[in-house]
Amino acid sequence: MPRYFVYDKENGRVVHVHETYDATSGATRPCTREEVFAVVDEGLDKEKLDILQSEFEPEAGSGELRVDLTTQNVVAAGVPNE
Repeated sequence: MPRYFVYDKENGRVVHVHETYDATSGATRPCTREEVFAVVDEGLDKEKLDILQSEFEPEAGSGELRVDLTTQNVVAAGVPNE
């Protein structure tokens, strides 16, 4: 089940999580970089962003997500958002 995490290359902060579903099967389907970046907020500098494909599924209330720049794993970044 591909899930794409768009993150800031400098600090690892995840700014967008993307999944695309096949309408017939309901399953997620792979995307290209271009497809993912096409739906990222226009106000973000895409030159400073990268994409990590991961099976990570955040728990409800897990707070802000980030990509550990050393291990390339998605992690909950601490205190949940309120």
